[in-house]
Amino acid sequence: MVTNAQIAQMLSQTADLLEIKGENPFKVRAYRNAARLVENSSKDFNKLVKEGFDLTKLPGIGNDLSTYIKEIVTTGKFSKLEELKKEIPQGLVDMLSIEGLGPKRIKQIYDAFHITSLDELKKYAENGELDKLPGFGPKLIEKILKGVKQLKKAGIRFLWADVADIAEDLREYLLKFPGVEIVEIAGSYRRRKETVGDLDILVVAEDYPKVSEYFIKYHRVKEVHSAGLTRSTVFLDNDLQIDLRAVGKESYGAALHYFTGSKAHNIEIRKIAIEKGMKVNEYGVYKDNKRIAGKTEEEVYKAVGLCYIEPELRENRGEIEACLKGNLPNLITLNDIKGDLNINCNLIDEAIKKGYKFVGVRDKKIKRKNIQVYKILEIDLNNFQINEEYDFLTGIVNVNTSTDLVLNALNQVDFLRFFRDIKNNIEPKIDYDLIFKEMAKNNVKLEIISKPNNLIKDTLIKKAIETGVKISIVSNANKKEELDFIKYGINQARRGWAESKDVINTNNYL
Repeated sequence: MVTNAQIAQMLSQTADLLEIKGENPFKVRAYRNAARLVENSSKDFNKLVKEGFDLTKLPGIGNDLSTYIKEIVTTGKFSKLEELKKEIPQGLVDMLSIEGLGPKRIKQIYDAFHITSLDELKKYAENGELDKLPGFGPKLIEKILKGVKQLKKAGIRFLWADVADIAEDLREYLLKFPGVEIVEIAGSYRRRKETVGDLDILVVAEDYPKVSEYFIKYHRVKEVHSAGLTRSTVFLDNDLQIDLRAVGKESYGAALHYFTGSKAHNIEIRKIAIEKGMKVNEYGVYKDNKRIAGKTEEEVYKAVGLCYIEPELRENRGEIEACLKGNLPNLITLNDIKGDLNINCNLIDEAIKKGYKFVGVRDKKIKRKNIQVYKILEIDLNNFQINEEYDFLTGIVNVNTSTDLVLNALNQVDFLRFFRDIKNNIEPKIDYDLIFKEMAKNNVKLEIISKPNNLIKDTLIKKAIETGVKISIVSNANKKEELDFIKYGINQARRGWAESKDVINTNNYL
C-alpha cells in the first residue's frame, strides 16, 4: 500500500529533477503543488484511486497528474521519475539533500563545471572554484562542505521528546558561561514538531569565540565539525547535530524568527515585506537600506503589518491570514489542564498532587472523595466486546481498522483514539474527513494520546477542530514519570491550533 507521504515524495522529487534538467517552470510548479496537496490531505489517495474517485476534481490535479498518481498507487513506482533518474547523474540527486542547494543551484553548478559526484563537489568547494559562481558566497560554501560530510546522516530525525532534555541541558550549560546573555533554541524544536533533525541554538554573548570554545567541550560532544567566529557545529554521541550561532542584540529577534522557520512561513513573510517595499532577513527588517526592526520578533512582525504569531503555528497553514483577520487561536497551555482521562489507577494520588480535579482510570472502578474518578474502558474496534461497566468508552482505531468499522461504532463510543507509530511511519488508512464529520454529529471526542511516538498528526487535530470535534489530551500513564507525557500532547494540540475551549479536560468537571 502506497501512503500519501510516498506519493508526495515521488512527485516532489520529480519536480526537483525536472528543475535540474531545466524543464518548463510551470510544469515544475504543477508537480510541487500536487505533492503539497497530497501530503497535507487528510484523504487517503490510495483509497481514492481504488474507489475510482475522479482526482481531477481536486484543485491543481489535471489529467496528466491524475494519471501519474494512479500509476504510483497501482504499481508503487513512477516511470517518469525512474526515467529522470537514468538521465540525471545520481550525484546531482544526492546534492538535493544538502542545505542551501536547491535544484536551481545544482543546475548552475552542473552547467558551469559538469560536476556529477559529491567528491567533485567537495573538491570544487575547497579549491575556490565554486566561489566564482554568482550567489556562491562563503556561507553557502560552508554549508556545501558541511552537507557533503553530513550526507550519510541525511534523513535521520529524532523524536522531539528524545532531544528535549539535551536541548534544555545545553541551554543551562551555555547560560553558565560568563558574558552569555541569551540562549534560545530555534528551528523545528522551537516550533515543537514531533520530530527534529538537528538543533539550532542562538546565543547573545560578549565574547562568542570563548563561548564557542566552551560549547565544544560539552560532555556529550563526539565530533567537532567547525568552530568559527560566528558559528560552531558539533555532533553529539547520539549523532544529533548542534549548530551554535552568534547573534547581535540588535538582530536577535530577526535571527530568532529566521532560524525558527518554517521555511514556507518565512517565505510568505518576505513576500509581504517586498510588497511594502521592505526586506526581511536574519539581520533585521530594512527599508531603503536602513534597519527599522529586528531586536525582537514582535518588532519583525509589526514592521510588516502583522501580529505576533506563535512558533507552533508557523507552517504556512493559514496563520498569516488568521492574523490579518484577528482570528489567531489563543493556544492551549499545560496550565489549562484540569484532569487526565487515561491513567493507571495507582497514579491517582500523583494526579491529586498535580492539582487535577478528575481522572479516568483503565484498571478498576475506584471511589475517592478528594477527586472525581471515572472508569475508562478501551475497546479495539476490530474486536468490539464489552464485558464490564464503565463511565466512558474509548474506541481504538488500529492500522487495519476500516472507515466503516469506525463509523458503525460512533453511536457507542465516547472517545476515539487513532493509532500511529511515528518512527515506522505507520497509521490507519481511513477517511478522516468523513469520520470527523460524523464524530462531531455524535459528540464523540478525539483522544490525543501523548506518548511521543504515538502522537496523532497535527494537521488532523486542526481538521478535527475545524469540523467541530472536541478533544481530550491524555498521558496514558502507567508510571509516575509518564504523567508528564501530557506536555507532548499539549505541544501537538498547539500545532493543531487547539484552544482551551476545544479541549474537554480544561474544565473543572465533565
